Order: sequence, then structure tokens, then C-alpha cells
Amino acid sequence: MKHLFRRGYELTLNRVHDTVTVKEGSESLTLTVNGDSFRMVSGLNKAQEKMKALSEKSPAEDVKAAAEYFATVIFGAEQAAELMRFYADDAACVITLCGQYFKTRLADKIAKTQKKLKV
Repeated sequence: MKHLFRRGYELTLNRVHDTVTVKEGSESLTLTVNGDSFRMVSGLNKAQEKMKALSEKSPAEDVKAAAEYFATVIFGAEQAAELMRFYADDAACVITLCGQYFKTRLADKIAKTQKKLKV
């Protein structure tokens, strides 16, 4: 006898998915997030360490590297490069945008995804 209401076997890795559009004046850039929540948290912690190590006297290359790392953890390398180009390599803008996105949206999405994985 065939079960009419039986669901098939489902698998998910509960990755974090999101889309964010950055707008500055008449220009916009749409970025997607698609990552493993646990790897993202680990990467975000490393990004935070890199940024804490910066000071006002840090070389511009170090600040840019920290900004690129932060953006890469969230959006991936290709989109991080696009974001840096969008802000004309202004590391402070990229760090601010990534921090704002994390605080207002991404942290909650990561938490919800991780809660789903706890059995």
C-alpha cells in the first residue's frame, strides 16, 4: 500500500542565505550570502581579532586587508572584491557596511540557522 502523505527523505545543511543591496546615490550593488553558519562565526571572530589589532597608525594595506577579510567571510572573495571596488577601495566604508549588516541582520540569521541544527 502506498502512503499518500509520506514525505520523502529530506536533508539540509541549514546554510545562511540572504541577499542585500548596497545603495550609494544612484549606484547599487546586490550581494548574496550563502555560507555555513559555523564557519561564518569562526571567520567573523578572526575578522574581529584582525580589526582589534588595528590602530590609527596601522598601514593602509593592513586596514584594507582586514576589510577584505571581513567582507570575504560574509560575501565570499569575488563579492568582497566587488564591494571594495564599489567603495573605491575605502576600507573604512567596507568595514562599516559589513559591521552594520552583521549587527542589523546577519547575526540573527546565523543564530536562527544554528538553532535549527541543535537536536
